[in-house]
Amino acid sequence: MQTIKPILLANALSLLFVQSVYALEVDREVVPRMTIGGRVISTMDSLDLDSEPKAEDGINLSDSAILMRFDKRMYRDGVAGAVVGIKENDEAAVFHQLHVFYWNRNYRFELGRSRLRNTLLEFPLIRDDDLLDYTHVGNASSNEEFDQIYGDTASFDWYLDRKIQSLNLWVGTRRNGDPVDFPEAPGGFDSYGAGYVYEQPEDLRYVKWIRHAGVLYDRQKVDTSNGSEWLNAVVAGIEFNLNMNPVNNWSLGLQTLYNDGLDNAIDVNSVAARARAKSASIVTSVRYTGRPKLLTRWQGAITAAVKNYSDVDQGTQWSIAPNVVYRMGQGVDVFAQVKYSDYDQGLGGGSDTAVQLGMAFSLDAMFNDNIGERASILNLEHGYIQ
Repeated sequence: MQTIKPILLANALSLLFVQSVYALEVDREVVPRMTIGGRVISTMDSLDLDSEPKAEDGINLSDSAILMRFDKRMYRDGVAGAVVGIKENDEAAVFHQLHVFYWNRNYRFELGRSRLRNTLLEFPLIRDDDLLDYTHVGNASSNEEFDQIYGDTASFDWYLDRKIQSLNLWVGTRRNGDPVDFPEAPGGFDSYGAGYVYEQPEDLRYVKWIRHAGVLYDRQKVDTSNGSEWLNAVVAGIEFNLNMNPVNNWSLGLQTLYNDGLDNAIDVNSVAARARAKSASIVTSVRYTGRPKLLTRWQGAITAAVKNYSDVDQGTQWSIAPNVVYRMGQGVDVFAQVKYSDYDQGLGGGSDTAVQLGMAFSLDAMFNDNIGERASILNLEHGYIQ
């Protein structure tokens, strides 16, 4: 009996110990940091378009979006989470951001729907599609404007110095157009890319000579009646300050894009057809930003672009887009923009003029912040004022 008592006591203690260990393994739910952001942008558009004679004047709400981000700190290192974004596109609401991510001070990984890595600089334009033909590598399997900017990708960024310089790799699937129009559009992974990017953080943007620079390589698969071919494109650009005055700042941006095209691709009658044609474009902008007491209040800019389709006779087009933006209050801007484009006869001839007057309201609100921010959620949208 004296032997049994110690055994029973040992068993009881072991049960208590095991229960305490189990209690430590309970996965208590940690409330994530929550960020809500977005923008409503509305313009009154006056249009005179030879390229689209049926276009009418009206109210334009395109590029309005709402974003939500949820993220948590990991047990050992880094932050992981998810982004959900809904955007107005052709009078319909679509998911333009729908991805998971992980980042630490050295790396960033992203998987899902987001912006394609097919452009480098953000030019001072009211919307990022205002000069889309010049600034982005086109989608050779869709005529939809949305599909030129967004796709399903897996991307990896390695920050060489933990902040400013990064090497980028990505693989993904560009969205295909209507199967009736593109019966041979590729499936699966049809796009690859790599690049090097140098970008100053926002707090150093006005006191360093180089704001943003880099080079990107884009490769996409195109299925034709003759089999599969690959389009290769290179984008290079730089944006730098013309003075080192953070109160009255002048800056210049320059980006060039070369697309090697498909052999004998001379049809330029649609967006996808132009993406398949050999071309080269140059875009440049001059921007003035007024920041009295280091508070951004107004911006004046002019952006000019030219593009040539080398295999098309009389295949040159050019555009110019001056605009002004006045910041009424935090996140509230009013603006005006005029965009003029001219086309050679090989591209249909004629010219387009668009006059836009509008207002935008931007929101960026954060709750339960216990992480420390790497980038504003509004950086996922086009930054028309900087």
